[in-house]
Amino acid sequence: MEEYLQSEMPFSNRTLALLDVINANGLGLWEIADNIINLDDKTSEIIGMEGNNQLKLDDLVNFIHEEDRQELLDTIEKITSNCGESGMAECRIFNQNDKNYKWCRIMGKSYLDKGEMVILGTNQIIEGRALEIYNSMIEKINRELNRKDELNKCIFDITEILLSADDAFFDKSFQDSMEIVARAVGLSRVYVYKSHVIEGILCCTEIHEWAEITETTMGKDFTTDMPLQSWPGLGEELYQGKNYNRLIRETPPEIQEMTAPGNCAVLFTPIFLKDLLWGFAGYEWTREILFNGDETAVLGSVGLLLANSLIRNDLNKNLYLAVDKINTTTIKAEVLERYAYTDALTDLYNRRHFIELAQGPLEKAKRFGTSCFAMMMDLDFFKKVNDTYGHLAGDEVLKNAALVMKNAIRAYDLLARYGGEEFVVLVSDTAKEDAINLAERIRESIADSPCIFNCIKIPITVSIGIAASFQDCSIEGLIDKADKGLYKAKEAGRNQVVFIEE
Repeated sequence: MEEYLQSEMPFSNRTLALLDVINANGLGLWEIADNIINLDDKTSEIIGMEGNNQLKLDDLVNFIHEEDRQELLDTIEKITSNCGESGMAECRIFNQNDKNYKWCRIMGKSYLDKGEMVILGTNQIIEGRALEIYNSMIEKINRELNRKDELNKCIFDITEILLSADDAFFDKSFQDSMEIVARAVGLSRVYVYKSHVIEGILCCTEIHEWAEITETTMGKDFTTDMPLQSWPGLGEELYQGKNYNRLIRETPPEIQEMTAPGNCAVLFTPIFLKDLLWGFAGYEWTREILFNGDETAVLGSVGLLLANSLIRNDLNKNLYLAVDKINTTTIKAEVLERYAYTDALTDLYNRRHFIELAQGPLEKAKRFGTSCFAMMMDLDFFKKVNDTYGHLAGDEVLKNAALVMKNAIRAYDLLARYGGEEFVVLVSDTAKEDAINLAERIRESIADSPCIFNCIKIPITVSIGIAASFQDCSIEGLIDKADKGLYKAKEAGRNQVVFIEE
């Protein structure tokens, strides 16, 4: 055959001479010369190009399914690397007529024709490949179901460990739980950040971490008392209850610093308790792919489980500490210190401490040209409550209102009892419309949350005045301006919000 192909007979004629034999065996015949592929009728029919038997090789590649193109190109490169080399590839070819792919087996071998290398080959439709693909899909579905079972099992396992954890060995149980999650999902690092307020700014500190190989980052400058806004884009998504799912190389440098070297993807899941951002959980792995939907759902639940177990443990520790310190000078000093900056009845900041704390956000607003908003709030007809139900009932109404207000505001807003039945809130880093909406939410929550005292339901409402900070204003001046809005709200009939314009 090789000697025949090396003869002086034109190559295209030899191809046509072999075509009848090839077709009889259900095959198509093609040749490639000068980057042009000559097709027989059967091969043209597979592509849906009847009547057109010539095609550029680059155009043919476009008919190949994108998942199979590289295999075909590698096969052609192998054949052309040495004269006489042969190769085979299985790929899906698109038919222009029925708009569908057909599985074909393509085989070829290179020859010399008048000193030029030419590829001669055949292709054949593979019967039964659809069943093979179907079985492959079934296997893939089964793998995905097994994966979901493994993920759900890890939630059950860590719940069992954390609920039965002995307080004396809690840290060990907590680390074991994080490791179970890491092994089930394929993580190289798991950690938890807890949020807290420093001078009116929401900050986060890393409190627990499990890492397979990398050195822990706990205690580093960028993991302790860090303002959430220091990590660009992270706070915005967490506040909205969204997961931060990124390839690490596509994150800002500040976030790359807090992730471990060698890891490729990171997932931060927010942890909310009573509509407040308690903190977030972080998960990293070495794969260059994002976390999928099943993984993000499970890891979001894991973060909430971890946070709840930490809160329970902290409550137990505080209880043991209180019992241990009872009647000691230490606890007396702590109580006295607490009374120095909190209101004993409502457990909110007192007026003096509020004035001190408010200086920071106000100065920041002046420096960056933004606004702070002060809200003066006064419980309506409070004297009537004392006169009707007694002063003990009045105290319960004040405590109930304080709790409702505390749950309505953000973690880093400042709330204080200003005196009597008056309360004050300082809101920063927000727009005017959002400040007004917050005030309306507080007003509605107070009205919808009557105080229960001695089985008696005591309804209460609140009037609110709001004012925005102005150039060179003091916190006292801002509060005085908000108080004017409160006066107008009272004049207009109470149980409403009034914003004082410039």
